[in-house]
Amino acid sequence: MKSSSLVRFDLKVLGKKKKLCKPFFNPHCNSPVWLRLFVSLILCARPLTSEANLDSVQSPDWQVLDPFQAKLSKEYFEQALRNIYCPRTSWYENWIKIKEAEVLIRKKKGGDEWYKLYFSDQNQTVPREIEWADPDKNNSLKGLRIALDPGHIGGEYAEMEGRSFRIGEDDFVKEGDLSLKVAKRVKDLLEEKGFKAILVRSNLKPVTKEKPQAFEAWAETWIKERDFTSLPVEEIEILKRKRREMMFYRVSEIHARAKLINDHIQPDLTVCLHLNAAPWSDENKKELVDRNDYHVLVNGCYMGGELAFDDQRFEMIFRLLNAWQRTEQIFAEKVSISFGRKTGLPAFAYKGPNALKVGNTPGVWARNLLANRIYQCPVVFMEPYIANSKTEYERIQLGPYQGTKNFGAVPRLSLVEEYAQCVLEGIIAATGK
Repeated sequence: MKSSSLVRFDLKVLGKKKKLCKPFFNPHCNSPVWLRLFVSLILCARPLTSEANLDSVQSPDWQVLDPFQAKLSKEYFEQALRNIYCPRTSWYENWIKIKEAEVLIRKKKGGDEWYKLYFSDQNQTVPREIEWADPDKNNSLKGLRIALDPGHIGGEYAEMEGRSFRIGEDDFVKEGDLSLKVAKRVKDLLEEKGFKAILVRSNLKPVTKEKPQAFEAWAETWIKERDFTSLPVEEIEILKRKRREMMFYRVSEIHARAKLINDHIQPDLTVCLHLNAAPWSDENKKELVDRNDYHVLVNGCYMGGELAFDDQRFEMIFRLLNAWQRTEQIFAEKVSISFGRKTGLPAFAYKGPNALKVGNTPGVWARNLLANRIYQCPVVFMEPYIANSKTEYERIQLGPYQGTKNFGAVPRLSLVEEYAQCVLEGIIAATGK
């Protein structure tokens, strides 16, 4: 398989999705804790050949949206667009035109061909297909399939991912290792309660079959587009290696997980399990921080530059029409409440335009991440704890332990156990089981 085929937007899946009518990357890419060197900051930049338009090698098949014709009201569409997916008219006005009876969506950047989606005549603000997720209806979700996606890869790949650190000679803190431990514990707890839980990653190895070397051509193109050819040869080689690695562990890996989720697992809900981290006050003298908080992400807040990509514009509309944002918000709010109550931690609040506050529950925000965009189901993206905070670092170093231990006179479970129980309690509250 050629490397380009992995990053091609695969729309065949959409037509086969059994519930057609029914973020891989940690969002904090500016955190020095999980990222290394100036080069890593360059790799997070979006212009030109970023992962965003590498996904767009194949144009979307807009006919996939045909089953949604005359299914949703204008009121529902506008509310979902402005309250979740794109809060600023200036971000979408060049790509989406809302009329009285239909909405026009530009098919291709630079073109003047539009997909026309008709609104329903009835005032249907919530599609019938998602009423199962409304806890007010007291529906017990028997047989609910939940995919658990442990963030990153960990193990020998943790250093490459920039998801590994330690203080002095302590054990390394590897996000991929921790997220897998949490996922396995959540799986056990969910299955004890009668849920069907499936691990997207079950070991410290990548899901993708590709290797970094497969992306040499992409790295070469990336260097040329940015006119880095004037740099010393040694620096160019470092940049190319970093780019190949990023394409491997971020783009290729997340697309491989998406294919597994979309084609095989086909869950009712995917929970992406991550841990957060804060910037070091001094990169040359790493000291643990006092800050410690949590937040939960749903898909949304597509910015203007993101909607300029044909695939992201299509994926946003596809998610909106499936009404997955309602399911995501229900689960995210219940899990966020569980975290706040069980941990006593404050909810994190974004300050920039790349995130949108959703609902009134503290800690629930919308962001457009690769994973929560291309996984074709409702996705809740967990970002609890500050791994380099004084309390959480100490708990991580202790590893698993029975019962509770006092941290500042506060009894706490092990981090993995507490994390897993918070997720379980949130899911139970959301489903009414």
